[in-house]
Amino acid sequence: MHVRELTLMVGTNQIEAMTSFYGATLGLERVTKYRDPVFEAAGGFIRLLDHSDISGPTLEPARMQINLFVDDVSGEFSRVVSADPKIRIHRRPERESWGGEVATLLDPDGNFVQLLELL
Repeated sequence: MHVRELTLMVGTNQIEAMTSFYGATLGLERVTKYRDPVFEAAGGFIRLLDHSDISGPTLEPARMQINLFVDDVSGEFSRVVSADPKIRIHRRPERESWGGEVATLLDPDGNFVQLLELL
């Protein structure tokens, strides 16, 4: 199989809040050629889908995790928290036994969005 593109579709009933989180708060670049809010991340895409069959917070936030590998978890964590003081934090930056650093945020629907750094 040759995959030409990877897009993660995230359904929500609060499209404005999710768009603000992934764009303004996280600082991901929006790809404007699409009708839906689509953000580029390391060559792949996160597409937000305004879906009438979805409501409320996710029931299992750890089931699907968006992992964003960055060069400086602590710095990015501080920047993101400063950009949105109301952001929900699941886990502050912490060193893992495998040697990396991880911080976990919650998007407006309660999905885990992790910042990871390989040290």
